[in-house]
Amino acid sequence: MPADQRLTLLARLMDVAVLSNEVHAANLANSNTPGYRAKAVAFDSAFQSALDSGGPEAAEQVEPSIIEPHTTPVQADGNDVSSDNEIIASAKNQALYDAYVQMARGELRLLGVAVTPATEG
Repeated sequence: MPADQRLTLLARLMDVAVLSNEVHAANLANSNTPGYRAKAVAFDSAFQSALDSGGPEAAEQVEPSIIEPHTTPVQADGNDVSSDNEIIASAKNQALYDAYVQMARGELRLLGVAVTPATEG
């Protein structure tokens, strides 16, 4: 896979991580709002399926969507946000984002090496 394509995919993954961070923050901000249902970003499985079946070009076309997963119990006030789950998911998401940034930096360093002329000496 060419470096520019890897960078495009990493940029997409970073964008989705930013969106996920915003969703986790909104969930935490609404953890005491009656009737609020936790949201999540659906992307990973569709991205992986597209990558496996259609390659990087297909994976680039996958768009994230915000869903209500309904995976935590609903409280008496109709709210289903689990602050503990959101904090853990947010920390995992931050770790992924940091990893994507490091991978992109590595790609950019490799490109920099590739275009730097050799010095005579």
